[in-house]
Amino acid sequence: MTGPVPASQAPDQAAEPCYFLGNDVADPTRIARADSATDPPSVREWLKPLESAGQRRHTSAKRVGGKAASLGRLLRDGLPVPRGWVLDARCFTELVDRQLPPGHDLATLIRLSGTKAGVDRAARARDRILSEPLPETLSTALRALWQAVEPDAPWGLAVRSSATCEDSDETSMAGLATTVLGARGEAELDAAIRQVWASAFLPRALAYLAHAGVRDVAMGVVLQVMARAEAAGVLFTAPPPGLEGEHWRAGERLVNVTLGLGAPVVDGAVAADTIRIARDGGRVVASAVAQKRRALVVGPAGIEEVPVPEERAERPALDEAALQQLAELAARLEQGGKGPFDVEFAVEGGDPGRPPEPPEPPDGAAPGSAPPPAERRVWVLQVRPVSGGGFPEGGGPDTIWSRANVSEALPGAATPLTWSVARAFSDRGFREAFSALGCRVPRGARLVTNVYGRFYLNLTAFMQIAAQVPGLSPRALLGMSGGASEQLIARLGEQSAGVSRRRFYARLPLTGPRLLLRQARLEREVAAYEGEAQWAQRALSELDMTLLPDDAIGTTLRSVFLLLERTGTLMLHCASASLASHLALCKALERVTRRRASARSASGEAPLDDPAGRAETNIEHLAQVLAGGVRELDSAGPGIELARVAELVMLDRVARERLLAGEVRWPRDLPEGPARDALARFLDAYGDRAVREAELATPRWREDPSPVIAMLMASLRGAPGDPERALARARALADREMAMLETRLPRVELALLRALVGRAQRYVRLRERMRTWVTRVLGMLRKVALDIDRRLRRIEPALLPGSVFFCTYEELVTALSSGRADVGHVVRLRRAEHLRDAARPDPPPTFIGRPPPVVLPPASGVRLLGLPASPGVVEGRARVLDPGTSALDAVEPGEVLVARTTDIGLSPLFLVAAAVVTELGGPMSHASIVAREYGIPAVVNVPGVTLAIKTGDRLRIDGDRGVVERLDERAAPPSLGGAVGEGAAPLAAPAG
Repeated sequence: MTGPVPASQAPDQAAEPCYFLGNDVADPTRIARADSATDPPSVREWLKPLESAGQRRHTSAKRVGGKAASLGRLLRDGLPVPRGWVLDARCFTELVDRQLPPGHDLATLIRLSGTKAGVDRAARARDRILSEPLPETLSTALRALWQAVEPDAPWGLAVRSSATCEDSDETSMAGLATTVLGARGEAELDAAIRQVWASAFLPRALAYLAHAGVRDVAMGVVLQVMARAEAAGVLFTAPPPGLEGEHWRAGERLVNVTLGLGAPVVDGAVAADTIRIARDGGRVVASAVAQKRRALVVGPAGIEEVPVPEERAERPALDEAALQQLAELAARLEQGGKGPFDVEFAVEGGDPGRPPEPPEPPDGAAPGSAPPPAERRVWVLQVRPVSGGGFPEGGGPDTIWSRANVSEALPGAATPLTWSVARAFSDRGFREAFSALGCRVPRGARLVTNVYGRFYLNLTAFMQIAAQVPGLSPRALLGMSGGASEQLIARLGEQSAGVSRRRFYARLPLTGPRLLLRQARLEREVAAYEGEAQWAQRALSELDMTLLPDDAIGTTLRSVFLLLERTGTLMLHCASASLASHLALCKALERVTRRRASARSASGEAPLDDPAGRAETNIEHLAQVLAGGVRELDSAGPGIELARVAELVMLDRVARERLLAGEVRWPRDLPEGPARDALARFLDAYGDRAVREAELATPRWREDPSPVIAMLMASLRGAPGDPERALARARALADREMAMLETRLPRVELALLRALVGRAQRYVRLRERMRTWVTRVLGMLRKVALDIDRRLRRIEPALLPGSVFFCTYEELVTALSSGRADVGHVVRLRRAEHLRDAARPDPPPTFIGRPPPVVLPPASGVRLLGLPASPGVVEGRARVLDPGTSALDAVEPGEVLVARTTDIGLSPLFLVAAAVVTELGGPMSHASIVAREYGIPAVVNVPGVTLAIKTGDRLRIDGDRGVVERLDERAAPPSLGGAVGEGAAPLAAPAG
């Protein structure tokens, strides 16, 4: 997190300096000023002391950048900011502009943002900046600076951006410009400065500046001595707009903190402690302590991870005294009445790999009452307004964005090729599906957008279009997809309340019959499509692409892309039909329930929407159960077939021993026999699938079967199971619920319900079938892309494997058709930006306006609530799957899988697990549908469950009510109570 406090928000100069614990009254800012006065002349020629940057009479944000100016003011106002220097922004203007060809300056590139010419020029400019050496006199100054500070900088220097446009309420380069940590010596400092300058030319930074109305910008550079961080993180002084709610209230501050450097917290790379403290008094309201297995530190060779001992990993990264100091710091920053801010901080004075040593108490004092060592203190690294940052393309301050259901298909950041392909076919598919319903789609409406590489759906625009259809309310749609609170559903209802349905009704005589006819013919249309798609897949598999010229490969790429567009559009039509049939079934159940409610109440009969007598079962859940047990559901196929492979392996002693010994990488590594043949058939049938299979850069199971082998090993640890029995459980449950309805409904109503259930099952089957074909066509597209990648690297051998995924589809088509594949500079540009996006924390599943830079608190309490997705109640130990986890073979039979999201690539583990719990998704997501088919309980859309639950916790999963309960008392982390935490309520309190 980067950013300063604007001048109007600077803390009171009379306030006392902020220290981390102890009696040390030394003023770190005075030390910084004294040392800066002795800087060598060669240093002072280029680098100004940071404390001078905030003096208006000498300089301003236009000279040194907003961050440097603000940090200088914080230093002068008595806050403990590490000693530092600033390289004037004019150096960027003079040196960089002089190195670049005409038309490659930032002002021009901002104007050309989003265009092909703009991307090409920005890439070339970035390459030039990274390759050109700094002036000799500046290199001499960096050498002299390092020689002067080396004894006091064992962790080196942090090199940070300080753009002339940041960090105000209007603009912030937070997360867009590079920060280099742990730079040592002249060469590393030289490279770090050029990296910071070059980051201003990344496409997302240019697009943000253009959207913010910035016409030109220069980049100052801040160099600061790094604190030897025992712990570090970010303090948020108040909830950003749109995030205020049950888990973070208006009168609270939030701290995200971990051991070691705070970069993993800022980038979302580790699970961090989350602590809510009261705005008034700093009392701890709630806390969740993460398992901090590793810490990031600066070692002899640079940034490295070190293991954290078990006893330290389970303890809070901060104690109550540190939190009290952070609370006081937040109060000082907000004295001007502005905010909220995020404050990046570090605690220096201990080893992140071991717990702090308790200090010796003074004579006569009670044990534990003495302050810790004087050298341990909090350092303020950066401060910026939380409200800074831009709106996603196509949105404004009131736009509601969500990826609660989209993220199941593609969690994390997408590569540029994946994004360009998916954006095109999803946008077209949405428009065609809405048009088929008779809705008017406004010209220029952006239904999907890219937020730090993540797919987000514009719920505001989506609902304003969908509201043209009677019955498609926010509550009806979002109840199935999940990810929206009652407040957001109400807000969406207000945003779409004035939408006219006149055009829909006027066109209904035309669109209604056409839609019904298409739905009636949907099975035949899918069958016809499959015939053509199978022919195309077979033709591509027989094609030797190495013999084709570039323009022919370009034609092949376009053909597969057009097939993908058709596949996606047909899949969305099947999804629309599935949604309509599900809503119709729910409506019928609701109408029957409402009409017969009074008679049932008078007779003491159980409610119709609660046929088993469960008080909390509802209409939505009943509809899901009745429509379960769908035979030949594609989504269930991989798990069923892998279970059959496991049965055959169990019968072959040699094959089983080789697998469990880790000696099997491919089917050929098994002994000849039925098990080997079955595994080969599995990869032939499902080889286009993968974990995170919507990402084109992800190797398919056919290319890398290690995830399949890992899931097969997990299956072998349990007792042999019959996959058919799992499918039969779901069918039996649906039959039981229908049998109960038969005793209560007249024949006509029962026949209607049976027809609606059959219709819902039919369209779910078609939707999942087309989802499978989307995956297959993506596999075809990946095959063509890999051949293009080979050609690119033949032209430019310096390119890394997989470079093709950092071009867009349009760029590849143009390069292949023109015969000019000069894309190396663009690839390097996009790869750098993708690495930045992939390292970011996932923005919240749903947010309003801007994506906030915060890791939200997990769900609170022993009982965590989500959405019921698959019925049943079971108990088991938790197995938390980290995003992108490769340790799938660690899953034990009977465990409860807890994940941020799951896709079909993980579904074979469902037959090993006792239940599934996810943080995202809804009752109609893959996890829910597959869990219902396998007959295992599932709860989805449980906020923060991957933080609140830890591997090994014993859980009770109630898939009927959507409840997750922790049963046993895990060793509780040390209390954050006492003077600061009195009355604190843990966010994830142990049972008992």
